[in-house]
Amino acid sequence: MVARCIVITDGPTFKMGKKGLDRAIISAAIAGILISTYALFVEMTAEADSDYKAFCDLAEKVSCSNVLTSDFSKGFGIAEKGSVWEIPNCIYGIVFYCLMIIMTTYDQLCVVQMQFLTAMLSVVMCVYLAYLLLFILQDFCVICVSTYLVNIGIATLVYKKLNYVLKKCH
Repeated sequence: MVARCIVITDGPTFKMGKKGLDRAIISAAIAGILISTYALFVEMTAEADSDYKAFCDLAEKVSCSNVLTSDFSKGFGIAEKGSVWEIPNCIYGIVFYCLMIIMTTYDQLCVVQMQFLTAMLSVVMCVYLAYLLLFILQDFCVICVSTYLVNIGIATLVYKKLNYVLKKCH
């Protein structure tokens, strides 16, 4: 009698090269720009027209318009009223995503480290904004959560790129 052994694996391993990582980071950043641009449209339209109902306004407590017109929607709710920093959060997001695209074109370790630091800062800001969304505003914003997911994805991809660049340096 022959004993048979079944080997269970995690499935095929998917290994992305540097070009693939760069493309994925840029694709995620473009998605972030599109989402943030829509957020800016919703915010500006809702402020101009109190009867405006965005596609993402699904219920009383699932309303992008309510969140994007709240006191926390500009300057992350921490910028002083009337300050030059009191601009819509989605504009900060658009700038962040553009920076991610620009930094992705460089392979130098110091640039990739700065990109990773910036991506991690965005994740910290997402945690702060998610806290405000859930516990202060007690609302759910599809646009906001989408940007949180994009930022986490970018941070993960940049971390992989950082590891790739570090391996090439050693």
